[in-house]
Amino acid sequence: MSKYQPHRCDFCTGTVQPIVAKAEPIHVRGGLVLLDGVVIGKCDRCGHCYFPAEIVKRAERAAENPQEASQVRTIPVVAA
Repeated sequence: MSKYQPHRCDFCTGTVQPIVAKAEPIHVRGGLVLLDGVVIGKCDRCGHCYFPAEIVKRAERAAENPQEASQVRTIPVVAA
């Protein structure tokens, strides 16, 4: 488990606290990845998420190589 220190949110007066992600989406160069079971930061006031660099790199690798991801889910998309 990665260490994550609480800090002041960049967008409001809230405090970013470490949480264990449960299907938290992150947009990376390779697409959309759902994070599950990793420690990220989330503001207790506005809900903005902060992702440690190591988690972003893992998400990018998973998006580029879906066969290496621990799970693959199908997400329906509705286009306007």
